[in-house]
Amino acid sequence: MQWSHTARRNLVAGLGAAVFLGGLGSTALAQRGVQINHDANGQNIPGDAANEPSFAIDPTNPLHMVAGWRQFPTINSDARYAGVAVSTDGGLSWFNEGTLPPPPDAPDAQQSDPVLAVDWNGVFFYNSLIFRGSHLGVATYRSDTGGFSWDEPVFSRDQSADKNWYEIDYITGNHYGIWQLPGEFARSTDGGQTWARWRVGASIFAHVNVGPDAEVYIGWWEGGGVKIRRSDNAQDPNATPTFTPEVAIPFGDMVWQPPMNPDGGASQVWIATDHNDGPRRGWVYVLSSSRTGNDPADVMFSRSMDGGQTWSTPIRVNDDAPGQDYQWMAAMSMAPGGRLDAAWFDTRDDPGHLMSRLYYSHSYDGGATWSPSRPVGDQFDPTVGWPQQRKMGDYFHARSDNGSMSFVHSATYNGEQDLYFRRLHPMLLEVSVLMAGQPGQFDVSECRPNERAWIVYSLAGNGYTKVGPLDVPVNLAQPRLGVGPRFADGAGNVSWTVTMPPQSRGQHIYFQAIQRQNASNVFEADVQ
Repeated sequence: MQWSHTARRNLVAGLGAAVFLGGLGSTALAQRGVQINHDANGQNIPGDAANEPSFAIDPTNPLHMVAGWRQFPTINSDARYAGVAVSTDGGLSWFNEGTLPPPPDAPDAQQSDPVLAVDWNGVFFYNSLIFRGSHLGVATYRSDTGGFSWDEPVFSRDQSADKNWYEIDYITGNHYGIWQLPGEFARSTDGGQTWARWRVGASIFAHVNVGPDAEVYIGWWEGGGVKIRRSDNAQDPNATPTFTPEVAIPFGDMVWQPPMNPDGGASQVWIATDHNDGPRRGWVYVLSSSRTGNDPADVMFSRSMDGGQTWSTPIRVNDDAPGQDYQWMAAMSMAPGGRLDAAWFDTRDDPGHLMSRLYYSHSYDGGATWSPSRPVGDQFDPTVGWPQQRKMGDYFHARSDNGSMSFVHSATYNGEQDLYFRRLHPMLLEVSVLMAGQPGQFDVSECRPNERAWIVYSLAGNGYTKVGPLDVPVNLAQPRLGVGPRFADGAGNVSWTVTMPPQSRGQHIYFQAIQRQNASNVFEADVQ
């Protein structure tokens, strides 16, 4: 494979200067992802249950991740504890660290609703509810060892609460929390050591997000829609936070865990804000599963271009025909370059509207339009574990970089509820059968329209390499320049016909398509 001089000038500096790291193996791109809650030998633990996951990615090392979840001793148990696992290779493998100890003054406590965050220095925080014990409340564990050990928890609320969320502001260093019952907002200005809290009216499935100027947005479900408030002074450690009046977004009705049962939540609110210096800086985005009209569950989206004062008419992200199918447990995240990613469980492929699989979509234009819904997971039965496991939790968790959406979710592939890590890529690369000395076809769809694209390849396998000039991570070890550049058309499609070198016969090659702040799946091929 040969590169044009233009491609070499544009990319070789970034590739040559990159640090090659261990990274994402082909397992991470499989239809089931990488299981997180396994035993010390990497094998499934028969009969247990794990759901409602959250995770955080170390900003000092993007291959370092920590995940948390609700861990149940068995699929038939309702007792739940704080599961934790660590990955040091970008999600290819995980060290299952078991469960966190309960607070010393509440050895009988159980835990729920984990939310993980990490500060700029790579210090991880594990926020969760403490309940069914002698000391109820909302507590946060701190780890200075990358998730391999944890300090005793600090309580931000020492009474019963529910549906908490946790966020760290990288601009000010403030830590923020929110929860329902009684609808409080909390702030720590000393790295989570001490907390103050105020009533803000938050109801179920609350979320908190920090904008580009350290403004704070909170949102939740209430009264047939999502309500949003903004604070411009919560960032000030000396100020009592004040919030704008509630603005309602008419999303419809909250979804209660379809298609499994009417007893558990599946309508977590997700807020994202654009931190770029471009024309969309400061825009605010909201997404959640909701019940609209006669459709039992859709993924609904709205945006604000004026700091949350007014909101666009909500639109469906999923593109199936309205009817009897469920799009549930939706999650959204935003890449630094401005791409919005959404993933959810979808029943459209089951005539009985029960069996579910993971679907994905993305937007390059601030949510005005979304790519076709793409199936990215195997089907599974969400009713496994009923009635003790009444639901698969209230949320999954997503975090995006410029190459992909990292995603943690539960599924019942093993006849129980287990946790999986996935990378979902916006661009889709498909490669024909490759034969030495013969032309092969490389087709890429869902690119950024009218922008240049390249194909990179590796003989060394998967990895993690930052291509500086394009500001995109490549999931290949020791990547080489392949073909390009070529402009994608207005629909985001681009193709190459490449004659494979005669000496490539028998080689196992890894390919990936890339653009500025954008990347495809890794495609593996054997040259015949």
